[in-house]
Amino acid sequence: MSPINIGLIFVAVLNLGMALLIWLRNPKNKINISFALTIFFLATWTFSISVFREATTVLGAWIWTWVQNGSGALVVIPFFLFTNYFPHQGFRFTLLHKFVIGISISVVLWVVITPGLWTEQIVLMPYANDYYNNRWGLGYFTIHFYTYLIYSFYLLYNKFSNSSGFTRKQISIVMIAMGAIAIFGSFFGVIVPLILGRVGPYWLGPYFSIIMICFLVYFIFFYKK
Repeated sequence: MSPINIGLIFVAVLNLGMALLIWLRNPKNKINISFALTIFFLATWTFSISVFREATTVLGAWIWTWVQNGSGALVVIPFFLFTNYFPHQGFRFTLLHKFVIGISISVVLWVVITPGLWTEQIVLMPYANDYYNNRWGLGYFTIHFYTYLIYSFYLLYNKFSNSSGFTRKQISIVMIAMGAIAIFGSFFGVIVPLILGRVGPYWLGPYFSIIMICFLVYFIFFYKK
């Protein structure tokens, strides 16, 4: 197995452990549930990238392509929910909100799993499989992904601007922690493939979640309230 892919599995395990830790701290709280789901999808995305790159059959590569792209499409949904709930709820989700979110999830997953809409061709190479993109499908995913992501950080920034003391510190740490993976992870995972027309070095993206983990560990275990 490639050292890159072993490293990705290690990062995925770290993310999964962090997701479990956050959820177990308050399993019934919407903030903990939504944030844990966000990091869980990061872990799934990271792990599936590693397994995709190691796949030895076209069918296996296709399956893990669906898993990794599906996880990448879904990760912004619980993060959006989290930014509305954390540290206090912003607005209440109406039936219309839920309908729009449900439609957006259905459409982007349809784009993910339909051969040719996003992924056009799998290229098997030892320990470094690649695939070519349909830029129209990837372009739609890009709109889906950044719409949720930008609005999520907009919600966080508004709460940061209108808060003080420990609450303000909480929000700032979350913004820095999630900002690292949001900026650099999406650059390598979304922007670079859109430019190249293939995935390229998108495996670099998940490694930036280590910055997120370090900030969260500091805040959970070492920050003095």
